[in-house]
Amino acid sequence: MLDLEVIGEGMTTKVYRDGNKAIKVYINAPFDEAENEAERQRFAYNAGLPVPAVYDVRYLDNNMVALDMEYINGKPLFRQGMDKDERNAAILSLVKLQCDVHNVKAVNQPKQSERIKWRIENTQYLDDKTKEKLLELHYHLDTDDDYLCHGDFHPLNILNDGNKLWIIDWVDATSGNYLADACWTYLIFKQYITRCAGVYLSIFCKEAKVKKEDVLTWLLIVTASRLHENIDEKSKEWLIDIVKAGI
Repeated sequence: MLDLEVIGEGMTTKVYRDGNKAIKVYINAPFDEAENEAERQRFAYNAGLPVPAVYDVRYLDNNMVALDMEYINGKPLFRQGMDKDERNAAILSLVKLQCDVHNVKAVNQPKQSERIKWRIENTQYLDDKTKEKLLELHYHLDTDDDYLCHGDFHPLNILNDGNKLWIIDWVDATSGNYLADACWTYLIFKQYITRCAGVYLSIFCKEAKVKKEDVLTWLLIVTASRLHENIDEKSKEWLIDIVKAGI
């Protein structure tokens, strides 16, 4: 592994700092994942969104691959000790940024509908009958939209450098329905920052000029889709309970 400062870590990645460069190393991840993320991040950057510039994708020893990009000297949008007004202001900033993402057309990017369908079909935690009902619901909800969707938009993927907010982690970005993307964010809030979930949903619907029920029609779909991720037992049971209660 690199002899550098570690500034971030995920299930299959570790991020290092090398001066003004951040190096995202993929560990036990699909070989083309770095190339795919680099392509999506470049697309967002070229669309004028506040995204770190991509420099290179290169191969390391031990079959690992690295994505070299611009280092952002920032902290996650949410921090310990924030009061209610500060949290609400942060959520408003997050929503405005998310709406900026959704305003970008992403015709040639991977399709959200195909990604969701694949995830539901391949999760091991749902039976075939439940999957069939979910896929039918998804079929009726899917509008074949081509809005840019981040795929994992939440406070830890928004960095604040003191002057500007930056969006990181573009590996799940797709072209699709922005209501589904917002519902994913709502689900993340509901799971990890429960008291802010309703606030997020209200602010998003006001800014995007949509109805809450239109966002929440996607809840079963995005919940089932999240079950394909590498999650802990408690999270798995919580997500399964949501799906079972709604089917």
